[in-house]
Amino acid sequence: MIALRDSIGSDFVETTESFFSANGLLAKAKNFERRLQQQQMAAAVARALEEERHLVVEAGTGVGKSLAYLVPAVLFALGQKKKAIISTHTINLQEQLLYKDIPILQKVLPETFEAALIKGRQNYVCPRRLLRAREQQNDLFTGPEQNELEEISLWAARTRDGTLSDLSFEPNAKVWAQVCSEAHICTKKFCGQSDRCFYQRARRKFESAPIVVINHTLLFMLLGGVEEQNERESGFLFPNDFLILDEAHTVEQTASRQIGTVISQYLLRATVQRLYNARSKKGLFTVTRDADGVRLAAEIVDQIDKFFEILGARCDFRKGREFRVRAPEMVADTITSRLIGLQARGWTIANAQCRADRYRPGIAANAFPRGAHLHHDQRNARGRTKRSRLFSQSGRRGRSRAAAARESIQFQSANEIVCRPQNARSAGHRL
Repeated sequence: MIALRDSIGSDFVETTESFFSANGLLAKAKNFERRLQQQQMAAAVARALEEERHLVVEAGTGVGKSLAYLVPAVLFALGQKKKAIISTHTINLQEQLLYKDIPILQKVLPETFEAALIKGRQNYVCPRRLLRAREQQNDLFTGPEQNELEEISLWAARTRDGTLSDLSFEPNAKVWAQVCSEAHICTKKFCGQSDRCFYQRARRKFESAPIVVINHTLLFMLLGGVEEQNERESGFLFPNDFLILDEAHTVEQTASRQIGTVISQYLLRATVQRLYNARSKKGLFTVTRDADGVRLAAEIVDQIDKFFEILGARCDFRKGREFRVRAPEMVADTITSRLIGLQARGWTIANAQCRADRYRPGIAANAFPRGAHLHHDQRNARGRTKRSRLFSQSGRRGRSRAAAARESIQFQSANEIVCRPQNARSAGHRL
């Protein structure tokens, strides 16, 4: 736990302990059972907040860990006008906090407070992008994809929060990528005051709530660099917030995955095919009638496949499920210059749309985001495309085809690259 404070009364620990006494406020809650270990943990958390120091707690099942840190966290946040950021690894724990534990405190505490769940912006549909996608659907989507787009449009007109969790079906990834919120388009400047923007509406809520719940993955995505954190003088992901990490045993693996840079064959191909898909003849270059862009995108997809095929052949996984590349130029870089050229054409599209829609440029700046998985697509005897494992020398039965196919390259530093299957255990292959 990381705690930052200005000042707080010396009776804070005693007040927290009294919460868990036989006559405390929690005794009013239904099915409350006094547990000494829970009270001791709550006091330790309160003391850490009071003394501005880190605290690591390990407690067994049945102690009531979530309430043990929630009580001092809520009291501290309300008393000091700070934001408590509670990060978890699983959805189940998030639901427990939001729909069970926090409501208990909202009932017994004399002061009212709100709690909000932070979701990644790509969970939200963007009304502006949805409208544009519908206007350009003939050039962007196939017939079935257009039907799904219409279903999403009907849902967007009636949904209350505009998130995937409220959608009754799992959307096609390609369709959703064209209608979800994106950082450089859905900005506070252009959408912040609009009640139609689901993401900005949610953002206003969790910016004002003293208690926010987030998952580890999104936490490390939002942290940014030191300079970016220093700009947040008023808080919300530092410097005026305090952080509680539940299920902290998963933090190391999650942090290494999010802070590192990941490049993948699958994501590169999917991103390029958003610009132009040679099979369906759809994409943004079709919308803009960019013949040179169409040709370049089609060529790059083939080059991407060849590059990762050569790279996979150079990786030796006989000694484990991870291969470290410690020297540059393991394989010839045959795709960067082409990607730069493609990005330049993407910027042309972005700037044109910015002028037309008064959006801020940036669509193409995020054209090749991190976070992918290496897949190797092969054609079987019948000519159908299948995904196979790119790096593994021995396929494991019983796994789904997609799971068996995922591989990743993770950059650990400027001088070292780690190639590993995504599902590989970290033990013995530490990043």
